[in-house]
Parts: sequence; C-alpha cells; structure tokens
Amino acid sequence: MVINATDNGPEISATIPRGRSKVITNMQVYCFDLDLSTLWSRKECGPGFLVHDSHLFDGVDERQRASAFQLGAEFAAVEGFQYIVTLNSDVTPKELPDGTVVEDYVLPERLTDHGDDGGLFGLRF
Repeated sequence: MVINATDNGPEISATIPRGRSKVITNMQVYCFDLDLSTLWSRKECGPGFLVHDSHLFDGVDERQRASAFQLGAEFAAVEGFQYIVTLNSDVTPKELPDGTVVEDYVLPERLTDHGDDGGLFGLRF
C-alpha cells in the first residue's frame, strides 16, 4: 500500500501483481475494508460494522469466498465489530474452512422476488 500526500488529502493505492483482474481488485477492496474496520474498532470510532454485498465476491472461487467469510468473522470477533454479508443463496458456502456451518450464522429473514409479497421493505424491483 502506498500513501501519497496531495493538495486534496491523502491518496491511497494498493497494488499486487496481476491487479487488473476484477476479482483481484474486489479482494483488494475486501482487504482494505477489513483493515479500515479494524483500525476504526481499535480507536473506538466508526460505525461498528462492516457490510459486504455479494457483488464483491463475484467470480471468486468458492473456497476463497468461504475463507474470506471466515477471516471476516474472525476479525470481527477479535476486533469488536459486526461483519455482515448479503448473499444470494446459490453462492453461499455450506461450511467455512474451519468446519463452521454457515447456516448457523444465517439470519431467518429472507429476501425474495418470488410471489406478490417478495421484494425489499415492501418494494418490488
């Protein structure tokens, strides 16, 4: 990670080999978000939670996606923030690399576009 001073404030860039891939770029965002949430939590500021949507994990291998969820859960538990991931049911892993069953963490609320009562907060998209 490189941080440069500019007239408009700090400019932060993080690059890794083959960083032009959308998947690698998304995982850079994931790592940056975890780092920022950890720093905020340690300074007792920030929102106290980190939310990632399923699009961040598009194209990520299922094992790597499960590892990312586990790492996020571990950081959240150790650092004292909540880690929330919204996922489509077809990309949710059954268990994490440590054997934790993902279903144990899934909230009972389900969003669906099936039927007349589907949608988000009563709105259809």
